[in-house]
Amino acid sequence: MKTAGIIAEYNPFHQGHAYHIEQTRQMTGADYIIVVLSGDFVQRGAPAFLPRQERVRMALEGGADLVFELPSTHSCTSAEFFAESGVRLLNGLGCVDYLSFGSESGDISRLFQLADFLVQEPESYRRVLQTGLKSGLSFPAARQAALLECFPDAQTVLASPNNILGIEYCKALIRLQSPIRPVTVTRTGGGYHNTDFHQDFPSATAVRRHILQQPREAQCSEQYHFPMEEEDFSLLFRYLLLTTGKEQLCSIQDISRDLANRIYNCRYRFQSYGQFVSLLKTRELTYSRISRALFHLFMDLQQIPPLSYARLLGFRRCAAPLLGKIKESSTLPVVTKVSTASRILPPDAAALLEQNIRISELYEAVRCEKYHTEFIHEFSRQLIIL
Repeated sequence: MKTAGIIAEYNPFHQGHAYHIEQTRQMTGADYIIVVLSGDFVQRGAPAFLPRQERVRMALEGGADLVFELPSTHSCTSAEFFAESGVRLLNGLGCVDYLSFGSESGDISRLFQLADFLVQEPESYRRVLQTGLKSGLSFPAARQAALLECFPDAQTVLASPNNILGIEYCKALIRLQSPIRPVTVTRTGGGYHNTDFHQDFPSATAVRRHILQQPREAQCSEQYHFPMEEEDFSLLFRYLLLTTGKEQLCSIQDISRDLANRIYNCRYRFQSYGQFVSLLKTRELTYSRISRALFHLFMDLQQIPPLSYARLLGFRRCAAPLLGKIKESSTLPVVTKVSTASRILPPDAAALLEQNIRISELYEAVRCEKYHTEFIHEFSRQLIIL
């Protein structure tokens, strides 16, 4: 029984994702595909475009066999934390043979070489990195400059976001000494930020833009499933900014004292979410970096704890043998029903699950307010089974 894992956001699921799943089966000979799916908030620092349940269903209909959740506390993080958390979950299941990810490069040996170099962090690299940081570069920019100093021919590889995320996956596998083997599928169609919807494989950015250009009635239809945007959370952020002091801001994950001062001093200039993030943006602080920090404030996330459980969101009936194997091999407790999870989880894991339930319910509350729909409590959500 061969099993391949994919760490994804499916924000939303599109043709390129279906192609990735299909190619993963062909490349690895996998009998089953496990997807670790972002929670209600995604890596770039934003609410998931579509509700989690919709993305789970799309993943299963698109070829996945099992879908586990990467909780919002771990999915709305930097590429490094995002990758490490997803890899830890797959590794903890104890039955995953391959980790498959898309990349612009398509060269797994090159990506693994760069990952191993970053894990080792030789002195020559650290010296250039520190020089870049002291000059005012953001960490991603300083790291890229340091890598290029050591690998001048890696310019093309390091210029592409999916390559960079792929390197982070490989780093996590190396650090965990995981037996999972990385494989990569070359991306086709629109690039990460490409907005052209009318091509064979449009990017998630293009799909989101296309959907949002439709009339509200179409967005609420069965086809589009009530999309969400950062601006939908503007009123809540205005409230948080007016009721949170500097010291409390400093206690939040990814909010430095300097950023806390900027947030606090600019709080009365808040007009909308996007406008406020742009107001805070500097050469050292990217839009995504600030956005993640603000959503950590929204989550009241003071630190990113170890991922200590695996919540199953859905599966295909044909994957029953794999579920049986996971129950035997997993070193993480598997949660299938949150209302009874406290019986099987240790206290730290139960507290983490409770925090993510609260975050999901805040997302659901904003969605209900926007579309005037009925609130669905996390305890009442059922596994999606196809």
